[in-house]
Amino acid sequence: MAQASFGRRALCGVLLLLFGWAARADAQDVTEVTLKGAFLFNFARFTEWPADALHPDTAVSACVLGDRAVADAFAKTVKGKQLAGRTIAVTNLPPTGSIPACHVLYLSGVPETRIAEIVSTLRDTPVLTVSDSDTFTKRGGIVQIFVESGKMKFRINSRSAKRARLQLSSRLLALAEVVDEDVASVASAPSTNLFTSTATALASVDVELFGSDWARRFTAWGRN
Repeated sequence: MAQASFGRRALCGVLLLLFGWAARADAQDVTEVTLKGAFLFNFARFTEWPADALHPDTAVSACVLGDRAVADAFAKTVKGKQLAGRTIAVTNLPPTGSIPACHVLYLSGVPETRIAEIVSTLRDTPVLTVSDSDTFTKRGGIVQIFVESGKMKFRINSRSAKRARLQLSSRLLALAEVVDEDVASVASAPSTNLFTSTATALASVDVELFGSDWARRFTAWGRN
C-alpha cells in the first residue's frame, strides 16, 4: 500500500513539473480527459499553418465540439501558454449548429454522419482536425486519439495533413502511428490493412495512459 501511494505521489510530481501547473493536484486529476487536453496542446504546438491561415497578430483558435470536459481540460492546459508568441483561445461548441473559423478542431461525442460531414467540408482547409472517433482517419480526419490495452495512442493521416496544407513536426510524427490513406481508397480496402504505416522509420510508439513514459516523451515538449 505504501509503495503504491508513493508511486501516485511521484507521478503527480512529474506532471506538475512538466505541465507547470501552479495549483495543487493529486492522482485522481490525471484522467483520460486531462491527457486529451494536453495532447491537443502538443498537436497544435507541433503544427505549422500556412501564412494565409495564421497571420502574425492572430491568436490560435481552438474549438472543441461535443465534449465540454475536454474543452475545459484543454483550456486549463493552455492557460498562460503561447504558440510562437500567439495566445490560444479555446471555444466549446454545441454538437449542432455552424462551426466558426478554427485552427484546431476537436470532435467527440457526435454522430459519425456529423463527423463525416464536417471532415468533408474542411478537408481542403488549413484546420487541424482531431477526434477520438474510431473511423476518423479513415474518413479523412488528420489526427485520431485512441486508447488500446490501457494505453493512449494517436494516429495521423499524413495525406489529410498535406491536403490541409499543414506541416506536422517530425517529432510529432515519430510518436504517431502514421497512415497515408486516401479517403476514396479506404472505402474499398480490407479493414486489416487500414492502419499499416507506409513509413517504416515512423514506427508507432505506445503512450502510456497515466504513465511517465507519456509525460517524458510528449508533454515535456511543452516546456521548450
